[in-house]
Amino acid sequence: MKFAGLVLMVLLLFTFSCAPMMIEGRKIDSTKLDQLIAGQTKVAKVEEIFGKPDKVEKLPSGEENYIYLYRRENAHWWTIDKIDKQKLEVVIKDGVVQTYKFREEGKEVVLKQ
Repeated sequence: MKFAGLVLMVLLLFTFSCAPMMIEGRKIDSTKLDQLIAGQTKVAKVEEIFGKPDKVEKLPSGEENYIYLYRRENAHWWTIDKIDKQKLEVVIKDGVVQTYKFREEGKEVVLKQ
């Protein structure tokens, strides 16, 4: 009886420890997007709201593209994988927000110009 209980406990531990949760980046609070105003919001305010960008791309036009990414994956062998993805791209020129685009998996894209 003790052996069966031990085997059951090992199987349960194995089952729940086999599915790692992967998290990349910081979750983007979409309610704070209203604070981004094209032509007015400065870079310092963007970084105050969302933190340092995960990636900064220099565009040929002289603008910078600040990219914020978030991905959370919860994979289990007994269920359908649950994946949450978010991406925020903020175009900056001369230290001021020009446009931004926010994408969240399963929802409509938010684009402000």
